[in-house]
Amino acid sequence: MQKIRAMSIKDYAKVIKLWQSTEGMGINDYDDSRKCIKRFLQMNPKTCFVVEQNDKEIIGTILGGFDGRRGLIYHLMVKPEYRNNGLGKKLLEKAENGFKKRGVMRIYIVIFSNNTRGNKFWEDNGYEFRDFLKFMSKKLF
Repeated sequence: MQKIRAMSIKDYAKVIKLWQSTEGMGINDYDDSRKCIKRFLQMNPKTCFVVEQNDKEIIGTILGGFDGRRGLIYHLMVKPEYRNNGLGKKLLEKAENGFKKRGVMRIYIVIFSNNTRGNKFWEDNGYEFRDFLKFMSKKLF
């Protein structure tokens, strides 16, 4: 039986193992550390979810964050053998509903341009590419 529930820091070991074993996931040692994920979950308890299989195995995740202006989605993924049955869409809907309750008007995502499957998923769910923008970052430490 599959169940979608709020993500907890208690899920961290299973979640990070899943992310590390998923091809194409962009994770790093700092942003995805236990410390940072714990803080992220504390700040965003209504927009971060996991899909649990048989009350033990985590087979999907979504991290949704709110910066005070816009929503941001990170790490939406479903284990390959469970894809194409609507779990990704259900996770997305849960996070979007959490954003709506906070009054968020626009959601952003960052996705690798060569992630064909991921790009199609986002387009199929109403997200639009904004090719007039560039994504930039700066590492502070």
